[in-house]
Amino acid sequence: MGQRISRYIISIVLLLAFVAPLSAQNAGGNRNRQSSQQQQKKREKTEPEVTYPLMNGIDVGVDILSPVLKAFGSDFMSAEAMVDVNLYNRFFPTVEIGYGGGKSMNDYDVSIKSSAPYFRLGIDYNTLWKKAHGNLLLVGLRYGLGSGKYDVTVPNLTDPEYVGGAEQTNLTDPIWKDTSNFVHEGMKYTMHWIEFTVGIRANIAKRIKMGLMLRIKYKLKASTDTYGDPYYIPGFGRYDSNNTGITYSIIYQLK
Repeated sequence: MGQRISRYIISIVLLLAFVAPLSAQNAGGNRNRQSSQQQQKKREKTEPEVTYPLMNGIDVGVDILSPVLKAFGSDFMSAEAMVDVNLYNRFFPTVEIGYGGGKSMNDYDVSIKSSAPYFRLGIDYNTLWKKAHGNLLLVGLRYGLGSGKYDVTVPNLTDPEYVGGAEQTNLTDPIWKDTSNFVHEGMKYTMHWIEFTVGIRANIAKRIKMGLMLRIKYKLKASTDTYGDPYYIPGFGRYDSNNTGITYSIIYQLK
C-alpha cells in the first residue's frame, strides 16, 4: 500500500514537472503576442492614416529663373506664371502661360529675332500624397502651344564670295548671280509640343513655397515661314526636335 502511494506521488510530481514549463512557455507566448498587439495599437495611434478632402487649395506662382539668367547674359527671356488646383493632395491640374523672346546671331551673322506668347496645359501627380508635411514630389505631363512672329535679317556683308564684293544686305546666288534682299520680318510660326516633368515643391514660409521642375520637351508639330526657321520658340526653347528646360518658381497658396 505504501509503495503504491509512493508511485502515485512520484507520477504526480513528474507530471507537474513536465506541465509547468509548457504552461510557462504558453504564458510567455501570450504575453509576447499581447505586447506585439499593444505596440501595433500604439503605432496606429501615433501614425494615423492621413486623409485629404477633394479641394486643398489653389497655388499661383511665377518663374524667376529666366529673368536671373537674362541678367547674367542670356539672349532670351520669358515671363511665366502658373496656376494649379490641389485635388486630394494627389492630382494637380495645371495651367501655365507666358511670353518670351530674344535675338540670336548665328555663325554667318544672320540675325534671328522672335517673340510670342505660349501656354501649357497638363497635370501633376504627387508621389508623397500620404505624407502630412506638405512637401510634394511631382511627376507630370504637359501639352504646349506657341504661336507668334519672327524676323530673319542679314547685316551688311563685304565677303566677295557671297555678295560680289559690294557692301549690301543682298545675297547673291552663286550660279544665277541674282541678288535678293534678305530681310524678312513678321514671319509666322506655330509650334505644338509635349513635356514630361518631374519636380519638387517645398514650404519655405506660411503659404509660400518654392518649386523646381525639370522639363523634357518633344516637338509634335511645327509650321514655319518659307524664308527660314525661328531660332528660338518661347516656352519650348531652341527650334529642335527636343529640348530640356528648368523652371524655378515662387508659389503662393490661396485659401
